[in-house]
Amino acid sequence: MRLVAAVAELGAFGNMKPFAFILILGFMLTACASIQEHAAKRTSRLREAYPPGTSKEEVQSRWGQIKPDFSASRPVVGWAGHPNSYIAKKLADMETTTGKRIEVIDRYWGPDGFMSLCYCWYFYDSSGRIVDVEWQYKSD
Repeated sequence: MRLVAAVAELGAFGNMKPFAFILILGFMLTACASIQEHAAKRTSRLREAYPPGTSKEEVQSRWGQIKPDFSASRPVVGWAGHPNSYIAKKLADMETTTGKRIEVIDRYWGPDGFMSLCYCWYFYDSSGRIVDVEWQYKSD
């Protein structure tokens, strides 16, 4: 106890504040890059499992008893008219990226590995075939 007090009096911990800040900032930046890289890899694997043209019925059969926790159909005025601004932006971005019109979206969620959960987004055309898919980390 006296040692801690003596070190504190000498200001040793005060000199460590900048180092601790830089160390914490470094960990945060690394974690963000790792999460983005992980999401890109998982989306790539999801695309391999569910390539464009896969039917909505095939997706549902592979998920078994699990049903989408979210589904939406394209509003008459387009995705910009969807009441949820997050969905409106997400679908506008996806249509721009793919260059294709998306008519329906389904989102499932489930386990991803031992200790995490994920969302799997499926974007369909007017014939109920996959245009693209996306993996997203699900936090509590």
